[in-house]
Amino acid sequence: MKATIANSQLTNYKTYMMVLDDMIELAQNVYQFKNIPEYIDDGYVNQVLLLNGAIAWFYDDVVKSIVALPFSVMNGYDIYNRPKSIMARARNGRYYLKLNQGEFVIMYDNNRRQSMLWKIKQRAERIALSIRTEDINMVHQRTPRIWKTSKDKESTVKGIITNVDSMQENIVGYDSVDIDDIQGVLAPAPYVVDKIDEHLEKEWQSFYRLIGITSVAIEKRERLITDEVKSAQGGTVASRYNRYSPRLKAVNEINKKWGLNIKVEYYDGVPSDEDGNGGDNDVYISENISTNE
Repeated sequence: MKATIANSQLTNYKTYMMVLDDMIELAQNVYQFKNIPEYIDDGYVNQVLLLNGAIAWFYDDVVKSIVALPFSVMNGYDIYNRPKSIMARARNGRYYLKLNQGEFVIMYDNNRRQSMLWKIKQRAERIALSIRTEDINMVHQRTPRIWKTSKDKESTVKGIITNVDSMQENIVGYDSVDIDDIQGVLAPAPYVVDKIDEHLEKEWQSFYRLIGITSVAIEKRERLITDEVKSAQGGTVASRYNRYSPRLKAVNEINKKWGLNIKVEYYDGVPSDEDGNGGDNDVYISENISTNE
């Protein structure tokens, strides 16, 4: 019994981690940077922004390049809650650098200046719970496996059940076995997977809206007019700008401070080649947000 419970809990945890991993991958890869210094890993920048809520950009005299790293706040904040000084650090534990205000630029993941990870985890829990509920409901659609009989007939009944499970066409019974005394006392649970699927769709829509991914759920209708689509995506657009605005502000400050031409965009299409030639496969559901103008 304990082993069964442990296996079930492990499956629950693995399902949750699978959903969480999928969500984190989506959330941290919807923005892309262009023209960033070769030394900077843009994937790492997006990861830190999502997990920590902020990252510090500064010039390193040793590597002779702009660097973007996590940081801790030192000496408090000014009247607008901006750090007076920070300690930039690398995750390898070997790099530390204290910087004063004016020597760095803070890029935030969203206008609240907080990590969204806790929101993503909460949604991952709900979706994982729904998936596991579907799994259990599917298992409960099997033939009833609880049988009622007397103790002295237990071995005989087990033999009959084994014969049934082995697909025997003819089963030999004994005079001592009364078929009426063998009862299945557990009926299958109602099938609700289809209803849970609808719930899952809404949960994923909520997550997509949180990170700004365009996604339209169409129910019982073949087409939606343009105005209906735009109206349905109002929350998505607002969430998108909530994360895009602080990135754009930081990029503009970085470009001005160090003479760069970095651009940030919300990726709203399909992958294309290095020249930006996506051919007929380019798909844009909503207006692309960029700093090109």
